[in-house]
Amino acid sequence: NARRLALYAGLLLLLALLGFVLTWWSLVACAPAPLPGDELWTTRQTLGAALDLMARFGSTGCFTGNTAGEFGLWFGPRTLGVLLVVLAAIVLWETIGRALRLDWYRRRGGHAVLAGVAADVARLATPRTVYLASDRSAATDLARAHPFAEIAVAEPRVLPRQLARFGAPRAALVAATTRNDLVNVAIAEAVLDTPASGELLLRLEQGSVRALSSHRLRQRADKLGRTLSVVSLTALQTRRGMATAMSGRYSVAGDPRPHTVLCGAGATLQAAALEIVRQGFGLDESRPLISIVRTGHADFSAGVLERLQSSEVAEIRVATALAATSTGLDKVLADIVLEAPPPLAVHCTGETPEEAEAIVLRVEEVLLALSQPVPPIVCYSSTDRALGTTGMIRIAVAPDLADARDLARLMDRRAEAVHGLFLAAQRAARGDSFGTAPAETDWSRLPEPFRDDNRNVADQMDYKLASAFMLSEAGQGEGAALTPAQSEALARIAHARWWASKALSGWRYGATRDDRAQLHPDMQPYDRLTEPVKQKDRDEVASLPQMARLAGEVLKRERRVAVLHLHDAAAFEAPEANLRGTPKVAVPVAVLPLDNAETVDIAASLLALGIRIEAVLGRPADYAVPGLADVLRRAWRIHVGDADAAVAATA
Repeated sequence: NARRLALYAGLLLLLALLGFVLTWWSLVACAPAPLPGDELWTTRQTLGAALDLMARFGSTGCFTGNTAGEFGLWFGPRTLGVLLVVLAAIVLWETIGRALRLDWYRRRGGHAVLAGVAADVARLATPRTVYLASDRSAATDLARAHPFAEIAVAEPRVLPRQLARFGAPRAALVAATTRNDLVNVAIAEAVLDTPASGELLLRLEQGSVRALSSHRLRQRADKLGRTLSVVSLTALQTRRGMATAMSGRYSVAGDPRPHTVLCGAGATLQAAALEIVRQGFGLDESRPLISIVRTGHADFSAGVLERLQSSEVAEIRVATALAATSTGLDKVLADIVLEAPPPLAVHCTGETPEEAEAIVLRVEEVLLALSQPVPPIVCYSSTDRALGTTGMIRIAVAPDLADARDLARLMDRRAEAVHGLFLAAQRAARGDSFGTAPAETDWSRLPEPFRDDNRNVADQMDYKLASAFMLSEAGQGEGAALTPAQSEALARIAHARWWASKALSGWRYGATRDDRAQLHPDMQPYDRLTEPVKQKDRDEVASLPQMARLAGEVLKRERRVAVLHLHDAAAFEAPEANLRGTPKVAVPVAVLPLDNAETVDIAASLLALGIRIEAVLGRPADYAVPGLADVLRRAWRIHVGDADAAVAATA
């Protein structure tokens, strides 16, 4: 560890310098003032005397009787002895002390064993932490950040011994979170081979590795009574992107065919495309359109793009535009926007965060140049900051591992609640035949694909609620209840998500279910389903209040109030009082057209009061209105089109 060696050397050098300065100052303080003209000669003599005293542990008297000087003349020349003691302590620590500390960890436990790069595991670290690195480069990175920590490069052949040396069996947390999935799986397997009770955090980014390994490792952890959390930062960033895109809260007049645009390169492009198709946004009404603009080649794994294109639940159009050629990107985007329904969201990724941000800004420029509505443009970047001029660019940042662990736990609790309601309904409906279907088993034995399906249900919670003009908010109690009409509408959305998810897994419609051939009779529009099948979707919707409670939230309705034609402060007081009088089971939302500076100021005032805004924009919208971008950036809902239609739906 070169940095640790440099710190040790720096400490010794600093002590030597301080000792020399103290000795020299003491000689000056204890000597009479030099004669005029002898200052330079006296200084040289004093510096030489200081070096001589330090070299031979010497001592001398203080002519002036200065108390501080006498102490300095006693202590300063002994600095070399202090240096030898410190050097001996360093040697003892490096040869014996580290081994004793590791032995303490092995005996007492309570520490953390973190495998990953320094930036990823920073918030997981505690004062008692040891590190594993996937390679030499990662080890060097950790050594720079933690020069005095115990660090080792993970070696598969001796991994159990390395973990035993680091006291993994008694650790409070073992995090297998390197950027190599296979290394993480090897660490998790080695940890589970030894009886222990600490938490295990496993990072798996590749979907295939996660599907093949996580269920097996979860089962082993359950048998041992250990807590295992499996996270994917890419997947969680994609989920944030879906929420940031205002799904269900951005609308265009006329309810055009659902259209989503994905633009960019990198692994996140594939993750976002799969997540959007899997959620089945708009499939309950019509087959959605998804336009993919590839700006590079490092994006889709072999066969994934073909699987998306062959899906029956979405129309996939693919175009290529090199990121290095802006004119080519402009033409492709223009063709997509002018020949297809207006997009309800644009998702932009890149091989680097900087590339994603550059693509996002270009997309905004093209839409403005074509006088088209600017939908939420999601940028998958590393830092959340304001971008662009319209206020419609939203940043989706990947969570760190500490947040990812908490999100994974909450997601699994919600998914388990969904599955519990499904089991109860199936048990009542199927009677003696219950338990024969693959999904009719308790959560601990549920295969990973079925767990993922339940997680997708939890992911879609906000979209379902937004589609019914509802939301979940921190609080306790019963909250608002869904009406029968809302439940039926959300059941359609639930079925669309299930249908899309099954289609992505290779299933197709068949009059009779055949698991081997992947045929299912329910893969068709909601209206064609039998009542028992529809009831499954209604039961899924019935889990929404319970999912909210697991997050410490309750369901609330949006109380949408039109705020129009206000010309003075007195006129503003009436709608403000109306909005503030909203009952506790509802949340006030002010609906107002943002077509001039005055209404934008009113919207900003309402936002400052903590009241949500539904912004109504004309076609074309004037994004140059002062303050509009800031209001749109914070708006709860956005509707493009005639304000009268939006106002007609308000309370």
